Amino acid sequence: CSSDLWNCKWHYPLCLMRTTTLVEHYTTTVGSIEIIVSPRAHPPLAAEVVVEEQDTSLVLGAADTIRDTSESYETLIEKIRRQTPLSPGHILIQHPGKILAIIYDLSARPVFQPEWIAQALAEIFREMEKDRTGSLAMPLLGAEHGHYPHAAFLQVLCSTITGIPARFPERIWLVTPATACRDIGDWLQQEERMRLGQVPDKPGG
Repeated sequence: CSSDLWNCKWHYPLCLMRTTTLVEHYTTTVGSIEIIVSPRAHPPLAAEVVVEEQDTSLVLGAADTIRDTSESYETLIEKIRRQTPLSPGHILIQHPGKILAIIYDLSARPVFQPEWIAQALAEIFREMEKDRTGSLAMPLLGAEHGHYPHAAFLQVLCSTITGIPARFPERIWLVTPATACRDIGDWLQQEERMRLGQVPDKPGG
């Protein structure tokens, strides 16, 4: 990523973003929570809790794939129909160190609704507050299977943290594809220009 990008400070209506000089990741502060954006190959911390995105029938695999890819589409749909579906927009705590964010419904069209992310995030932060969790690792929810724009997710994340307001977890590792680093940096830069009134609108949403 551009060295100019990593040496700037941005002030936002909802949150303060500040970058570090590290190439592998950069740090932002949203409210009182530190967020570290880094690819999976460069873990910046050992998270106490890991969040994974899932669908209502728990068919999606942990590595952004559907379990047992040898299954036919018809077999997969039949498996979904046999299971009691969970409600989208909620979370499932598998064990103290793992939370499933139920943000997809593979039996629906479309399979994803943006409000499900906001609802799931609110539940995650309430759980973190209750347990006073120190660190959390989380992907860009909705991006992999719902094609949710990174900018939209960042806006929901900031709004959720400042709206609660959340104090825990103290640190979030936002697990980001390495190729998304520049995109996220560009969005932050555009957001700052909008705040300063230097551009009329932000393209792409």
